[in-house]
Amino acid sequence: MLNIAYKKTRIDEKDMESLINPPVKIALFQLKFSAVNIKSFSETDVLLKHKFSIRKDNIEVGLNLYNTTIPLGKSPLKGTSDAKIKSYIYLTPDQKERVEILEDTLTYVSELPYHGWENFVAQVESVLSIMSNVLGNVEIWRTSIRFVNRFLLDEFETPDEYFTTLISKKGDSLYPLSQYGFRLQYEVPQTNVYAIVNQSVEKDFSNKYIYLLDIDVLNKQSLYYEKETILSSMSNLREIKNKIFFDSITEKTKALCN
Repeated sequence: MLNIAYKKTRIDEKDMESLINPPVKIALFQLKFSAVNIKSFSETDVLLKHKFSIRKDNIEVGLNLYNTTIPLGKSPLKGTSDAKIKSYIYLTPDQKERVEILEDTLTYVSELPYHGWENFVAQVESVLSIMSNVLGNVEIWRTSIRFVNRFLLDEFETPDEYFTTLISKKGDSLYPLSQYGFRLQYEVPQTNVYAIVNQSVEKDFSNKYIYLLDIDVLNKQSLYYEKETILSSMSNLREIKNKIFFDSITEKTKALCN
């Protein structure tokens, strides 16, 4: 029988942005909104390409073969196709940053070394500014940030030395543990905010352990597209993300980041 166990620890709030080597490997910002015509985003193309110079179009193709039967072997077929743009993806030359655009979703993703919240927000703000003409009167129905943190551990025989939320098992294990994972969801009281936290660990080729702490914080509050309002929502989500992060690790794990 598996149980979720919580080990309480105390890490002061003042330390939340003080890590010398943050373990962030992916930082993501996303908006979900009322659908607009995907082609309307074409007017942002020139501005986006100043930084995100590589563009890839995801094309969705519908194929209608009518009542044609498909025999074995090679044979001609008659039908019609309906191809349309499903999404635009813009990437930086090193492909470490990207903007993904769907008719109802805008996503900014960074896989660069993490240089702090202010730098991340600056990149998001620049994308929001570019999109303002297209999304200026559109209703936003979800705002979210997601941070995937990666820790490299020499051993994992005593998980509670590193993390405070754990899976426990009664009785001795037949074989050594090499991989596990679990998912938690938190509801923030009296708000429209919730968080999805995935934790997993596995051995790499050098017999070290890679631990992922993936924190996705989402706000379901409806608002209209306005840059300052969105940035304010991001700031609130950041506070929740930081609290979950530091409540999930011990001082020993924190030391690995300094």
